[in-house]
Amino acid sequence: MQKVKLPISVDSVRAANNRLEILASLDKSLLSRLIESTISIQSDIDTYFAFDVDQQKLKIFNGKASVAVELTCQRCNEPMIYQCEAEFTYCPVLNKEQENNLPDVYEPIYYDENGEVNLHQIVEDELLLTLPQIAMHAIEDCKYSDYESSFGEIEEEQERPNPFDALAQLKLK
Repeated sequence: MQKVKLPISVDSVRAANNRLEILASLDKSLLSRLIESTISIQSDIDTYFAFDVDQQKLKIFNGKASVAVELTCQRCNEPMIYQCEAEFTYCPVLNKEQENNLPDVYEPIYYDENGEVNLHQIVEDELLLTLPQIAMHAIEDCKYSDYESSFGEIEEEQERPNPFDALAQLKLK
């Protein structure tokens, strides 16, 4: 299968009936929300889509997206590379009734008046979901690990009396 440029949108019903597979790359400059959420995107996004019809005759598609992005480590404030890997399964729907009747394994996605779904938006949404809430290097790779993380003297814990000793004494009597 030859790698092509990812189309903006596709007719998901027709693609599912034809069992279409798309191995494509997506230009990183087209994902404005991902650009805003990171320091930089290292390369174009690698994507894969497979359209199919399941056993219940539902039109579905599976996909994968992968890209390395640069984030700021929240521990040491240095840049770090993070590999975003997204896998997803969608079932295109027209209305809320169809959405409510879907099996739980499928994520519903609404198609437009032409019966098409926006693949660029799906890839961007899925990659945004894979970004960590708090980006941090592994502790051994982080410059912060070179610094002492506790300050001052740590007091040794003194032996405290057990509050239930009085009850134990009553039980013995």
